[in-house]
Amino acid sequence: MFGVALTYPFIMKLLSNEKSEYAFNSPLIIGLGIVILFLAKNIFMIFYSYLQAKFTKSVETEVNLKFMKYFLSSSYQKSSKIPLAQKENILGFIIPNVINNYILRLLNLDVNFFIFSLISLFLIIKFPAATIITLIFAVLLIGIQNLIFKPRLTKISKKLSETSALYNQRGNEAILNIKEVKVSNNEKFFFDNYKAAIYNFFKIGRETLFLNIIPPYITEPFIIILLFILLTVISLENFSQPDKLVASFAVIVSAIFRLSPTISRIQVNLNGINSVSPLVDEFLSLCGKFEISNVKELTQKEFYKLKNNIELKNINFEYEKDKPVLKNINITIRKGEFIGIAGLSGAGKTTLADIISGLFIPTAGEILVDGEKISSPLKIGYIPQEFTVINGTIKDNVTFGAPVHNDEAVIEALKKAQLYDFIKEKFKDGINSNPFVDSSGFSHGQKQRLALSRALYSNPDILILDEATSSLDLKTEDEICNVLKNLKGQKTIIAIAHRLSTIKAADRIIFMKNGAISAIAPFDELISLNNDFKELVDLASIKTNN
Repeated sequence: MFGVALTYPFIMKLLSNEKSEYAFNSPLIIGLGIVILFLAKNIFMIFYSYLQAKFTKSVETEVNLKFMKYFLSSSYQKSSKIPLAQKENILGFIIPNVINNYILRLLNLDVNFFIFSLISLFLIIKFPAATIITLIFAVLLIGIQNLIFKPRLTKISKKLSETSALYNQRGNEAILNIKEVKVSNNEKFFFDNYKAAIYNFFKIGRETLFLNIIPPYITEPFIIILLFILLTVISLENFSQPDKLVASFAVIVSAIFRLSPTISRIQVNLNGINSVSPLVDEFLSLCGKFEISNVKELTQKEFYKLKNNIELKNINFEYEKDKPVLKNINITIRKGEFIGIAGLSGAGKTTLADIISGLFIPTAGEILVDGEKISSPLKIGYIPQEFTVINGTIKDNVTFGAPVHNDEAVIEALKKAQLYDFIKEKFKDGINSNPFVDSSGFSHGQKQRLALSRALYSNPDILILDEATSSLDLKTEDEICNVLKNLKGQKTIIAIAHRLSTIKAADRIIFMKNGAISAIAPFDELISLNNDFKELVDLASIKTNN
């Protein structure tokens, strides 16, 4: 504002024949003052832009961490209901768009309104009639563009999140299932699905980008018209005073030079805000749904040391109301016992294991540990059917974020899983090798042994195997079974198995049918007690004698 205001006395002094009594009142000093003011303004705006970037990225980081903290701290029961594609969409699309295209643009909008107001304040004092014309013109120009752009941008914005989530989902479907995709020779199908999703997503993005960059090109010709109107008004007001007329022209041109990009930026920022308004609504809805402001702090809880037994009393569980998955489960698992869980698909085997591990809370009934309800978690080693490596060394994959990295404990866990000799022979850096970059470095069976090492590293009281041997060859399965036999009595083992040979050595087998326990007995005894189990054994062609 001061830079624009000083243009008037600068021109007046430049055209005046009178010598100034004071050096600071000379054209050179005034001109230098204008230059210094604009330099100072630009330095300030560079610093302000840095503060903007720092603030918005800090907010984005903080919000992103709050959502990630929610995904990690909320119960598995809640977190598992949120699809992976939605989680990726929240973290990688919704949050960045809300911060960068809403909050950042609001800050820029404030700055440009402030600049517009200051220059308008000066002009209304110096040129009231011209300023009224300028303000009316600017408001109409912004208002009309907003009426044109806002409905289209809002409509587009409603599709942005949906198309982004589908784009993530199609990518996950192709990449996470690459083995099945290759085997089934369906690469083209998954590529076409991904192609359609990404084209749709970027089509929406292209329209949004286009509508956000065209305001300056619409504003520019109207600003030229405004300039001619203002110059005409000023000419009529100062026709008889040529020096004032020239000085007024200079001020008007200088003001328009500042107002033109300001008006364009106001419209660009309004368009940006309009383009993400539905995303902001979705973001706020997610914040409320997940109670982001009250997310629990992540803490390393103290484990409860199992002393005697785990007792499930009258356990019932439902994923959906009035659709029971587990019905009236009653069982006591003694410390050091090897328990097998068998049954047809959909019988509730994995859900039962998840209840025991504390991942799911029963709909009804109670779980007692050593005769009491406990608030601390049990120390459990979990071995899934499909093991996923993390980007790091063998040691990193075994410790899996454990607070203490003990090399001896890592080696001991690998030895128990019968994997250490292979690592020592194949990798010169031993447990500090990273065989997972660009290549898995391990066979499927070796990965399952690594999973077992990870489960054993923290010296858990309970080992839970969720069909961990179902995709292994018979030799590797037999080796894993031998490991379990060696651990029998040392650890409480709960093994879910389609392959009944895996649980043949179990102390007791829980046979489940339709969400209920059909029978509990050792392997051979269960064959004579339960016809359904006997049919499974016959189908699997398992020898019942040792």
